Amino acid sequence: MQYYKFGERSGRYIGRSKKYDVYSSSIDQIIEEPEEFDDKNSGEIYFNYGPSAGGLRESVNFKLLTPGESIMDAIIDPEYKKRDIKIIGDSISNALLKVERVNGFHCASNTIAYILAIEDALKIENYDLNEMRIVEIELERIRSNIDVIKGLCESAGFAVPEKRLLYLREEVARIISRSFGHRYFFSANNIGSISGDFSSIKLSNIEKNFREIYDGLLSSKIFLDRIQENGIVKNEISTGPAARSAGYKYDARNDSKSLNYGHFKIITESDGDSFSRFNVRSLEIFESINIIESYNLKNRVTSKKKEIYGSGQGAARIESPAGDIFYYVDIEDGKLKDIQMVSPTYLNLKLFRQALKNNNIFTDFFFVWESFGIWISELEVNFI
Repeated sequence: MQYYKFGERSGRYIGRSKKYDVYSSSIDQIIEEPEEFDDKNSGEIYFNYGPSAGGLRESVNFKLLTPGESIMDAIIDPEYKKRDIKIIGDSISNALLKVERVNGFHCASNTIAYILAIEDALKIENYDLNEMRIVEIELERIRSNIDVIKGLCESAGFAVPEKRLLYLREEVARIISRSFGHRYFFSANNIGSISGDFSSIKLSNIEKNFREIYDGLLSSKIFLDRIQENGIVKNEISTGPAARSAGYKYDARNDSKSLNYGHFKIITESDGDSFSRFNVRSLEIFESINIIESYNLKNRVTSKKKEIYGSGQGAARIESPAGDIFYYVDIEDGKLKDIQMVSPTYLNLKLFRQALKNNNIFTDFFFVWESFGIWISELEVNFI
């Protein structure tokens, strides 16, 4: 395993790809996932949930250790979603089409990180596009956070706010579709170009409606009882909302050189439970709207896309909705010699396991799961 230090900060760890541990020399504790449980105690049983089961949007298997109701431990097997993507040897632009589809729901985060890594490798400066890229990522963050909160409402049986959030998620998707030609940003980004009509981005109704839903959830004792002191995890190797909900001000928007955000508010909580993760994501929706509205992009015109040639190695790290996402590329004569991606799912799955076995019972399972916003599809990709 090689170490890739990229803007290293003490006490921070991103995760692992096939060849690289990102920030691995900065931290001693790396959570290893066991293949099997230690010997179970008398009265404890194994309980399998998944890989195809209600409430799970992706195929993943959980082997739970339980005496009947409390969850003592969990082993997570995500390999049902494993995919080999033939990409080595592709041209930069052809590879981009495949990177876009690693996780369609987080397409902007993956493609922009990949493009920034390409630009780093080939010493291309497209700083004039960075504000537009930030707007894309923040739109994606708004939609993703709404989706996570929708899942928490669904788990609680709160049908009315769940359906309202589904409607808002669709409204954000339609804003993205009108502005970029595709609800998942497919084909919107290329080296040196962005295809988008930023004058179509109007978020005042999204902000107003989400504020009503958010205030209503905060006033519901039933909802709060389900997520407060549920799934507590405080670990310095956390990333994304899971880190910020435990008081760690880890945010690649603040400390990564890949995109210059400038001033914005880092939202933190201190309890590290499902409520804290819910609250961080909720408040980040409002902050993302503020970030988007701080830019005047109505009359921006981007250059035409073009094929890129050259050789070099580069990397980029950005803050996806789930946490740090990292891309490394090695380019030879305009073709990919190597590509590595580190997804926040690597850490979030391990943190979920820690949170799940911290005095939780079976009815807590879905609240803990939804609060992390995990996408297995980003973890189980093997670039070949």
